[in-house]
Amino acid sequence: PTSGEAYLGPSVVVGELEQGRLQLSDTETLLEAFMHATEMKVPEVRTLLAKFGIGASEVNRPTGSLSPGERTRAVLALLMARGTNCLVLDEPTNHLDLAAIEQLEIALESFAGTVLLVTHDRALLSNVRLTRSIELKHGQVVADRVFSAS
Repeated sequence: PTSGEAYLGPSVVVGELEQGRLQLSDTETLLEAFMHATEMKVPEVRTLLAKFGIGASEVNRPTGSLSPGERTRAVLALLMARGTNCLVLDEPTNHLDLAAIEQLEIALESFAGTVLLVTHDRALLSNVRLTRSIELKHGQVVADRVFSAS
């Protein structure tokens, strides 16, 4: 809402993809990070990461050595593993190359939950399905558009 109060229902699980991708420790391997953060077993972690384009050679690398695109995909996979159904994305295309941005767009298109997207990337906005768009300039709402579901 642009005014008033908002409440989250008891089944809402919010997950944030913030600009620094700090959800992953730089020193743990990706496999270790997932096993510490979830109840998942090694085969489940490998399968989930593969769905996000992260192969067997990456899972045993320290997360700090991952490219920005790999790190973004890994955080999205982690949020999925945690049952996130409301994604908050803060400038998700920062530090991503075109291929990683396209993968992000595909992941967002297949995400069944709610997405709150904060971005300056107009190309991303034109490539994702929107139900509402609020445009701010200097902290003020200058446009509030609602789109029909298609």
